[in-house]
Amino acid sequence: MTEPRSYVDFKPRAEWFKGKESNTLMVDVTGFRKEDLKVVINSGGNLKVTGERPIEGEHWSRFALSFNIPRESNPRGIQAKYDGDEGLLYVILPNFAPPAATPVQAQDSTSTPKPHEMMIGEEERGRTAGERGGFVAYPALNKRKLLLLCVIIVSVMLSLGLAVYLSYRLRGL
Repeated sequence: MTEPRSYVDFKPRAEWFKGKESNTLMVDVTGFRKEDLKVVINSGGNLKVTGERPIEGEHWSRFALSFNIPRESNPRGIQAKYDGDEGLLYVILPNFAPPAATPVQAQDSTSTPKPHEMMIGEEERGRTAGERGGFVAYPALNKRKLLLLCVIIVSVMLSLGLAVYLSYRLRGL
């Protein structure tokens, strides 16, 4: 009858290297063979690297590492390379191709004004909307601040509404 396996868990050294074309994870898996290692990307976009190897008898060594894939990386192009001499596993994630830059043509300052500029008086042309008293777009607020602002505004409006209602109802007493 065979004895059940006993495992010795350990955490191998792992390090990310970021580059322009790819991000590379290097894991020190000294003592492991290529067949002992597994590299998987799950549906949640996490990179999982596992390994399991016999030590002696029914004693086994194993590890499991999990990483979030960098946003700029393309998980469909993943490659794993094992260097048995050095005992290193390289997981290479290519970056998404940057969008092609569209050339911008310089415009002549004496060009004809745009339709929305024709409606602005000569002294107003060239000034920003804020300087003309128009609408000014503020930099985007983060979602948490925007939500807090909305909650405060709704709370103030409800308080004012309740105050008006109570003063109306109490006036009749």
